[in-house]
Amino acid sequence: MKELDPNSTILLDNVTCPYCGRPFDGKVVVRDKEHVVGRNFVPRGKLDGGWSLILRACRRCNGHKADLENDLSAISMQPDAAGRYPESDPTLISQAVRKGAKSVSRRTGKPVNASQEKLSLNLSYAPGIEFDFQFTSAPQADSQRVYELARLQLMGFFYCLTFDGNTRKGSFWRGGFFPIFDTVRSDWGNLVMRGFMDTVVTWRPRLLGIGADGFFKIAIREHPMSACWSWALEWNKNYRIIGFFGDQQTAKTIANGFPRLKLQSIAEGRDSFMRYYLETPLSDEEDKLFSCENTIADR
Repeated sequence: MKELDPNSTILLDNVTCPYCGRPFDGKVVVRDKEHVVGRNFVPRGKLDGGWSLILRACRRCNGHKADLENDLSAISMQPDAAGRYPESDPTLISQAVRKGAKSVSRRTGKPVNASQEKLSLNLSYAPGIEFDFQFTSAPQADSQRVYELARLQLMGFFYCLTFDGNTRKGSFWRGGFFPIFDTVRSDWGNLVMRGFMDTVVTWRPRLLGIGADGFFKIAIREHPMSACWSWALEWNKNYRIIGFFGDQQTAKTIANGFPRLKLQSIAEGRDSFMRYYLETPLSDEEDKLFSCENTIADR
């Protein structure tokens, strides 16, 4: 298992881009300094004095990742619809306010702090009797952008795990990248998240890391019998993303065995319907997604 020293910075002098694999030539493929966990992705100053992974990336990939980080960082710091932050950290709150005003949501085209999403629903209960419902949610992240940033962060850490000091290159996983679910803190205990956690928690840990004063977490675990890895990320104590990379059939078989979310119907029409499920929190005592207490020993 890769152990991250809580007081050190890992700096790789790599000669290929960890995201696209192109070798740096100083002309067409120019390298930039790259923080795999962006310094501004977490609240300001939270990376200071803890571990950090820094390497070199090509300018194109560096810019692409920075664009993803911009609005996703702000969204993952925002309070829920009731105005509650994951914790009363003054740095988090001030950064959430500042970034919410400056960052533009790619989903709405508006500043993040003005991107709360509203839904109006009119239901007919009986002839002449109708009910109007208004729903408001906190700013929502676009899942495709979430999964793309997760993929890049995981590529950076996997590149570090496989880095060869002689060739100054890391590797890419073989197979595909398979996101399973992403959700906010108030729903970390839903059936899919629990099914994933209970399934992978005993797999061999390849990398477990909690950094930035807890505002970034990562777990990569290896399947005991297949070239398949589970992964989990937590952003700003507020957002979790889970999935697999590697062998597709193994990932598909495992994912198909997870419980399904229990959807409740609000309205059913001839050509449309609306359904919902209740969010389920996860207590600190039950949370073992980033823990090594239940993992098997290294072979």
